[in-house]
This record gives sequence, structure tokens and C-alpha cells, in this order.
Amino acid sequence: MSDAADSTPGRVRRAPDAFSVWRGGVRPVQSARHARGVPATPLVLDVLDRLDDWTSIDALATTLDLPSAVVTTLVEGLAAHDLVILDEDQAAATSRPLDPGAPWDRWSPVAHLFQQGTRDVAFGRRPSSSRPSSPRPEPVLSPQGTAQVPLPLPRVPRDLARALRTRRTHRGFDSAPLTLTQVGTLLGATCGAQAWVHAEEGRLALKTSPSGGARHSLEAYAWIRHVDGVPPGLYHYRPDAHALTRLDDRPAPAHVTRWLPVQDGYDEAPLVVVLASELARVGWRYGSARALRVVLIEAGHLAQTFCLTAAALDLAPFCTAALADSTIEADLGIDGESRPVVYAMGAGLPPAGAWRPHRDRPAPVITTTTVGEALGARITRRASAPRRRRPRGNGR
Repeated sequence: MSDAADSTPGRVRRAPDAFSVWRGGVRPVQSARHARGVPATPLVLDVLDRLDDWTSIDALATTLDLPSAVVTTLVEGLAAHDLVILDEDQAAATSRPLDPGAPWDRWSPVAHLFQQGTRDVAFGRRPSSSRPSSPRPEPVLSPQGTAQVPLPLPRVPRDLARALRTRRTHRGFDSAPLTLTQVGTLLGATCGAQAWVHAEEGRLALKTSPSGGARHSLEAYAWIRHVDGVPPGLYHYRPDAHALTRLDDRPAPAHVTRWLPVQDGYDEAPLVVVLASELARVGWRYGSARALRVVLIEAGHLAQTFCLTAAALDLAPFCTAALADSTIEADLGIDGESRPVVYAMGAGLPPAGAWRPHRDRPAPVITTTTVGEALGARITRRASAPRRRRPRGNGR
């Protein structure tokens, strides 16, 4: 047998995550694992159509009425782009059995493409020469309206343990309004710029939550519904000025359920905040689709900071990803392609009585664990240990 015959693949099949798109008049077919694909010629599509199941090269060549050597070259090229799986035995040995509990069959194929397309990327620093030639997007947006409301500086209590222990998701709120100081603390502690780092590429913000590459792409839009001293309406939070700017000619919806469908419990919240990502800041530095995953992770960081800060202020917070994305973006006047909404959160005063996740249902029985008891303990080891005397003078 010749070396050429020895190198011929055995049975082959199509990869499960191939897709095709139109880009600038060209239609490539590609795997979610590759940023680029191959031209979707009639022959390429015909080959992929015929590889639903494991098929030998010879059988495929006969079906296509092409020489086996030509089909082998074509299939190997498709395999190099992860569009075809070459070796049945190797695939069976290296792949895990399909988890019957996995959600991919029930979710949209887009979810699986996103998961696959952001896995196992090539990490490394891109040289500055490979970044877009366009100017770097500014780390903050210009004023989004004309009327500005300066916010009081944040005043966060120092009891982190209590905030961790009492943080719960609320779906009901007291009728009392929030104060401007509470709103200033929530937004400042969550999204405000604490300091600026003057790097080679320009100034970079430092905030309470981490951001990949210090891009801090998430912009906060506040729906003020019942806050002392602030007219109800839609506002943009400016992290550099620590101020709210009223969105001109943007009326607020009549009900929160327009933004958060079938979530009636949030309709009483005096403050709703949505996070939208200014994607240009991230795309300017990162070329991999994994950057979108980092944006979503960052939204979770900010929401947790928001909820813990609210708990420290004895407020009732919530956060949710059940959003009417396009509706929110239309109401705020933002472009969902360049600045998509990714998360929502809010807060108010807790209603009287014990916490319960839904106001229209009885409170569930809660059993505290040892971790919960530790967070609830008022005397910690540090507080109860004997205090050491500080050295005087030069400490000798």
C-alpha cells in the first residue's frame, strides 16, 4: 500500500456546528471555532450536505463522481477549518458521550455557536500594530442629554459580612421613595470611576469591579421612578462626573413589565438600572469573540456589587437577565448592535415583614447553614482576639 493510501482518511462526517453567513457579497461556510471560513461553493455545500453520518472517502467520491484523491484533498481542507471530522475512531475516543441533560437541543443553535466560538481561543498579547487604525474609543460617553443631576458621593457602610448574609432578591418593595444619597451610593459604588490610570494608550478607569483589559464597556441607564428630589424619567449615569444626565425626549414606559416582561413584582421598584455595553471599547483591543463572554461576566460583577451595596444600605435589590432587549434599547434611544443591553437591576425599600421571594406566595422555610451562621456571627476572630499594642515612635 502506498504512503498516499496510508494517509487517506477513513470515514468522515460533517462537524455539528457549521454555519453560513453573507459578508460583503461573499458567503463563507465556517465552524464556530474559526473566525474565517471557506467559500460556500456548490461543491463545498454538496459535500457537507452528504456528510450527515460517517461516510467513507470512496463512497463520497462515487456519489460526487469525482476521483478519490480530489475528494480527499477537499475533505482535508474542510477538516482544517473544523467543518469536517476525519477519523471516526479518533472522534469516538476523544469525545465525551452526549449528556442527555445538556440543553443544546432545546436552546437556539446560536447559544451553542456562541459557546463553541468562545472556547479554547489563542491567548496572547496582540501587538499595538494589530489594533484598529481608528482612534481608541473614549472610556466614557459624552453627555447623553442636557439636564444634569449631580449625585451625592457614595456612603457605604463597612459591614461586608452583614451585606453578604442579608443579600436576597426582592420582588416587592415599600411605597417610600429612595433618597438621592442612596441612589448616588448605589451607582457610584457600582459604576463610578474611582481613579484614572494614565497608560500609554490613554486614560483607563479603575472601578470597584474588574473589567477585562480595563475596557469598562458597561454603561448604566437609570430609570428614576420614585426618588426624592429627582423628576421621574430616563437618565444616563456618567461615571466620570458622578452625575445623572436626563435623556432628552425619551419618555419612560408606563410599567416595568415593558422592559422586564411578566415580572410584575418589579413594577413597584423606585429605581431600575440597565447595563448596556459600548462594544467598540472592547473590540478596539480584542479580536476574539471570547471578549463578548467577558462582557457578560463583567455585567455579573457589577450586578453583584450593586446588590451587596443595596444590602449594606438596608435596601431590597434585584437583578435579572429576562429583558425585552429591543424594547429597552428603543426606549433609551441606543443602538442594540453597537451598545446592546445585557442586564438589569434595581432596588427599593424592603416591605414590612420577613423576606419572601414572591409577595403573592407564602415565605419558604429557610434552614441556615454553618456558613450562614458564620456570616451572621457578630464576634469574629479578629474582633475577639487580644489587641496588640502599636509601637510608638520609630517602632524599635
